[in-house]
Amino acid sequence: MGKNKKTKSKKQDNIRINREATSLFFALASFLSAYAFIVPYKSGIVGRAFSTVVSEIFGTASYILPFIFLWFFIIHFRQSVEIRKRIDFIWSTLCMVSSSALFESVHFIFKSKVCGGWVGDKLYMFFNELLDVRLGFAVISIIALICTTKLLRISIIRVVYNFFKNLKRDIAKSKEKAKIQNEANIIQQRFEQDLSRQEPIKPNIVNKQEREERKKEDIAAHAVDKQETFGSKNFNYKLPNAALLKNDSASSSLTSRDELLKRAELLRTTLADFDINAEVKDIIPGPVVTRYDLVLAPGIRIQTVSSIIDNISLAMRTASIRVVTIPEKAVVGIEVPNPSSVIVGLRGILESRAFENSRSLLTLALGKTTDGLGYVTNLAAMPHLLIAGATGSGKSVGIHTMILSILHKARPDEVKFMLIDPKRVEMPIYKDIPHLYNPCTNAADADIITNPREAAAALKKLVMVMEERYTKFAKAAMRNIEDYNSKMLEMGGEKEFYIVVIIDELADLMLIVQKEIEDSIQRLAQMARAVGIHLILATQRPSVNVITGIIKANFPARLSFQTTSKIDSRVILDILGAESLMGKGDMLFLPPGEVKPVRLQGAFVSLKEAEKIITFITDQNFPRLYEPMVVEVEGKGGFDANRERGSKDLIPALKLINERRRISQDLLKANFGGSARATNILSILEIEGFVSKPEGANKWHIDFDKISQYLNNLESGK
Repeated sequence: MGKNKKTKSKKQDNIRINREATSLFFALASFLSAYAFIVPYKSGIVGRAFSTVVSEIFGTASYILPFIFLWFFIIHFRQSVEIRKRIDFIWSTLCMVSSSALFESVHFIFKSKVCGGWVGDKLYMFFNELLDVRLGFAVISIIALICTTKLLRISIIRVVYNFFKNLKRDIAKSKEKAKIQNEANIIQQRFEQDLSRQEPIKPNIVNKQEREERKKEDIAAHAVDKQETFGSKNFNYKLPNAALLKNDSASSSLTSRDELLKRAELLRTTLADFDINAEVKDIIPGPVVTRYDLVLAPGIRIQTVSSIIDNISLAMRTASIRVVTIPEKAVVGIEVPNPSSVIVGLRGILESRAFENSRSLLTLALGKTTDGLGYVTNLAAMPHLLIAGATGSGKSVGIHTMILSILHKARPDEVKFMLIDPKRVEMPIYKDIPHLYNPCTNAADADIITNPREAAAALKKLVMVMEERYTKFAKAAMRNIEDYNSKMLEMGGEKEFYIVVIIDELADLMLIVQKEIEDSIQRLAQMARAVGIHLILATQRPSVNVITGIIKANFPARLSFQTTSKIDSRVILDILGAESLMGKGDMLFLPPGEVKPVRLQGAFVSLKEAEKIITFITDQNFPRLYEPMVVEVEGKGGFDANRERGSKDLIPALKLINERRRISQDLLKANFGGSARATNILSILEIEGFVSKPEGANKWHIDFDKISQYLNNLESGK
């Protein structure tokens, strides 16, 4: 069987080689015959003789011979075409003969110069005597057509069928296109008639009073979060007054009415240049950008407007333009930066009805919307906030406004701040406020956390605080901090305070202690809401290495200032847009559960204004008070001997290290069981200073002297 297969394969190779050789022969024959017919005087004796003989026999039909040779080259070269040598030879000969007769008929009927040679002359005389001139011409034409189609392997029936099928389809398409065009013309005529009947739409410049009336319900929705502010002990503490801040300079627009109307007309004509018929319905001037609400003509898509943003920016002589949809008004809003912007002050938002009516202790005054209204939200409902923005975009100022907003609402016994500032330059002004909190120290020693490893230890201790609160709430059969504080108010017990953790530069912490920071943030973000712990994380580098998937999944509320690239915008907001912001407080805020972000102009607070608020608070000498459980956690990143004495795993782990003179996760896993348990023990050992891993090293450094001293003290204390 193998021999037969080999023989068959060899036979197929021979057939392929023969076909290739034959195809080359016909290619050469096609070229030489064509050359001999076109320039016989340069083709030599053989070429002239060949041209003369063939022309005498077939006449003008001899020029078909090179094309027949070319066709034979094609069918031999293409392996997929079946070769029929005898049949192809017969049809090619009949094609030459019938063509000669056809050319001879044309010569006599139409008085043409073409002739059919000896073959054509004889056949023409035969058909002329048999069928007459006209009928003979028709029969010869049909015979020539049949021979040609047979030689080229073409089905006349299929060609005719496809022709009529395509013709029918083209007619149907043209009718449908004409119908659609007719309907579009009717709609356009109606639109133009409506415009001609009515007076041209005059843009309505919405003033501040009208905007406030239109947005009362929205303000209430943003501002009033049903979170009770329970009473506390009667401390002699006064909340700071907004009068300590400067007056809001953004109350009046710097752009005149005539300038707004002129820019609206420029916008309309620019769109008209791109065949976009639209009218400006409303002009809503804001502190930094002005929104022009457009009514588009029927049939014009919003994507058409978005595709020419760069052209609109060029015509309006501005850097960045944003197109937004406004479903409640059935218009398209185009946000155009003002020629000269004004500063949005924090005082105007703090004195607004929205902020005053909010009962939440964690009310944040973020800024003003594009239509000039104050935007207030509740951190407790988020429950955590992720902030990103390039250097100089207003990120740090935004964090200051959030802190000051809460300071205007909450007493030190109601809200505590755990401030982590690796840059060491943004948060020092808050180091003396009674709201400051650090779970690793006593109340009197609480300070701004600047060391990354100290920050990692503080977050781990905060996880312990969270677990302790859950245990306390479970014993009281309460689900969250609001219910627990309500019950304590009725029973006269000690209430719990809210803890707001603010990290001003997350990237620096992730660079040094990523594993510890990420684990603690993940646990706090997943569980800390119910016990009153909320996180605000800020970074100027929103890359996937800093804002990891674990962190991002637990932060539904996002706030982005101007970013340096589209990739950063997609990382922080999951959409594009932040790269087109103007900087200096221009932001996109994505509330939890919303699809599209809200554009805001962040409130500005100068350092002197913030110092006035802080001085007002510190002058009251309000005491820093912690819960007893937190006071027991002593030392900056150190350990509490009384707490560790009760640990089940620490002492056996220290004895194991002292005995084996080494430490690894595999060793702990083999002796204590479970990767999670081994990781937890290793983390405790590192926090307490028994082991350490220098930067750039893979081996653990063990402080055997400290372990021996700790075990000796423990034995002597028993």
